[in-house]
Amino acid sequence: MDKSEAIGLGLLKAMVSERGVLAMLIASQSLSFIYTLADYDDFWLTLGLVSLFTHGNALLSLALIALISVFKVSKPQQNGVLELSIVFVVFISVCIGLSIGIQFTPLSSHVPIDWGPVFSHSAICCFVVVILLYFMSIYIDNVNALALAARAEIDALHARIRPHFLHNTLNTLAELTHENAADAEQAALLLARLMRVSLAEKKWHTIADEVALTKDYLSLERFRFEQKLQVQWQIDEALLSVPIPTLTLQPLVENAVLHGIEKRVQGGTINIQIEQVDDVIALRVTNPLPHSVHHSSGNGIATKNIDKRLSLYYQRRASLRIERDSDKFVATILLPDTGAYELSDFG
Repeated sequence: MDKSEAIGLGLLKAMVSERGVLAMLIASQSLSFIYTLADYDDFWLTLGLVSLFTHGNALLSLALIALISVFKVSKPQQNGVLELSIVFVVFISVCIGLSIGIQFTPLSSHVPIDWGPVFSHSAICCFVVVILLYFMSIYIDNVNALALAARAEIDALHARIRPHFLHNTLNTLAELTHENAADAEQAALLLARLMRVSLAEKKWHTIADEVALTKDYLSLERFRFEQKLQVQWQIDEALLSVPIPTLTLQPLVENAVLHGIEKRVQGGTINIQIEQVDDVIALRVTNPLPHSVHHSSGNGIATKNIDKRLSLYYQRRASLRIERDSDKFVATILLPDTGAYELSDFG
């Protein structure tokens, strides 16, 4: 996904967004009140008819804009003039069409078209659309600025969360080159795959990809811990195609190895569970804790980093829950079902 497309919010999409529709309805109703205030005889009847006309104009125009945006007539940040022209032409065309159409209703009987109301309605529509487009441009600039700031923060967090096992892995590789050349080659290939994903600009992949990445990491750690590191997997295969941010599960498993298995003389078993509970997708990692009462602060730093990334990616619809008792540490990532199937605007 191109960064400009991922971050940029175009005018067409902004117009049919929740705030765009709300702004259009408010502007339409405000215009109806202003227009009706000049007629004190039948205020409520006039207000109703004018509101019907303005809301009909607004909603029909937004429907056409939504249809045009589906076909991707223009690209955000690349054809702003074209988008402005489309919005302007759509609103004016609909206004002219409705102004002519209402003259052929049972309430009216203009056989030759009365062009006076058509021109006056079109002029009012022009002024309103210009003002609306001005405020929409301010809204789009603010949204894009926030998106860029969030993207920069995600990149910084992503850089900090890149695998911290490189030092230990290189030491393991150095030992394997003397003891087992085949294992050393395999470990080098695993490390290369891990670093390629870690350094890539791609920020999303499927749960299946994340599981494969995590298994590669665990294969590397087994060269160090051998039988002291055991892993049990429980995966709902129906969820394997769900997109998630890269390095979501793997850092939790790495945390479990560093602060659980590595600090225990006898090692232990890491339980990894991926399941769906109601409308939530849960990724759960459970590891045993060392018997000492002292716990490293690394757990907190890593989990806070992951939690912040999830908040930025899913707009606070995802969370990381931590449970700790005397002998185990449980980290659970909760992802929204509906949001998980849509790639984030951050790309």
